[in-house]
Amino acid sequence: MTIEVFGITGTNGKTTVSYMLKSILEEAGRECGLVGTITHIIGKHQYDALNTTPSKEVLKKYFQELKEQGIETCIMEVSSHGLDQGRIDNVDVHYSGFTNLTQDHLDYHITMENYFNAKAKLFHKTEKGMCINIDDSYGKRLYDKIKAEQIMGSIKPEIRIQSFSFKDPEADYFGRIAENSIHGILMEPFEAGESWGEIQIDLPGKTTAYNGLLALAMSRQAGVERKFVIEGLKKIKGVPGRFQKVENQQNIDAVIDFAHTPDALENLLRVAGELKKGRLICVFGCGGNRDKEKRSIMGRIAGKHSDFCIITSDNPRFEEPEAITEEIEKGMTETNCEYIVEVDRREAIKKAVEMCAEGDLIVIAGKGHEKYQLISGKKLPFDDESVVKEIINMRE
Repeated sequence: MTIEVFGITGTNGKTTVSYMLKSILEEAGRECGLVGTITHIIGKHQYDALNTTPSKEVLKKYFQELKEQGIETCIMEVSSHGLDQGRIDNVDVHYSGFTNLTQDHLDYHITMENYFNAKAKLFHKTEKGMCINIDDSYGKRLYDKIKAEQIMGSIKPEIRIQSFSFKDPEADYFGRIAENSIHGILMEPFEAGESWGEIQIDLPGKTTAYNGLLALAMSRQAGVERKFVIEGLKKIKGVPGRFQKVENQQNIDAVIDFAHTPDALENLLRVAGELKKGRLICVFGCGGNRDKEKRSIMGRIAGKHSDFCIITSDNPRFEEPEAITEEIEKGMTETNCEYIVEVDRREAIKKAVEMCAEGDLIVIAGKGHEKYQLISGKKLPFDDESVVKEIINMRE
């Protein structure tokens, strides 16, 4: 029994694409395993995601379980660490997708070139089809590189190398955003120049459109009928920790999101800025013992796109939280944004809720679906969604 594997890589968007793709394939009647950042769903069993892409041994166990349960499809988020360390060397990848490449993990890869080369490994082991975001500069480079290698004969001629774009109508899959609101987007996809008509996806923002178009393209490469693609995308009502609206009775608009890279934070705040009616209040921090260079960059981005910022702790790990926030401040002070520093994440969220007025939008970035904080070698329970709900309910 062969398990058909869909591999998704890139800095941002992997999780959302994987959930969209799972919804589409299941609409078409295909039960899917899912291995990614939030969780690992292997049929009847669900495992904690200690790594986005687990070890060879764990993957071998997962695929054996899938076979025993008669599940013939698996969707995988494929991390640069996983690729660089050969974790998927024994996995046959049939379809692959590339979202984008922006600064992240340079504590590990050192340079963007190393990071790019790690990501590119997925496409050299893809057996049937791949779709690449050519609006992203690294994606365009990857697309041209793989196309050239196919011409030279190092990649089999029968493998479909396709592109997707919201800028280039000549792309294999082209998209146009018709509407964008806090309730979601209306997107018109084109396949080989032919319009599908408008599709509703109940998640807001341009990044949603990019993720949706990639999920559409990968499913079409696998032969899924249009009607299943459309219905699968319509059924997506949210992805844990990805522009996740916090439901509450106090009519406070608050969103939690996993954005923890400069590009992801900028995309998040751009979307939020389009949707706010009052002020945009941003609560965020940066992880410890990780790429230090991005801290001031993220401070500058947050200050540029927000009306008020509260700089706080993310996962400080073995660093002093104050040392991290000081580096974020270096970028923040280059903007005119008002801000305060509150290293206690719960107190930071509380201050955001206390100052929130009608029409304001609170964005709590960095941790999203995570249910913990890593502090001084300890994994302490902490859930942004639960904390903000608790604090909102306490507000008079």
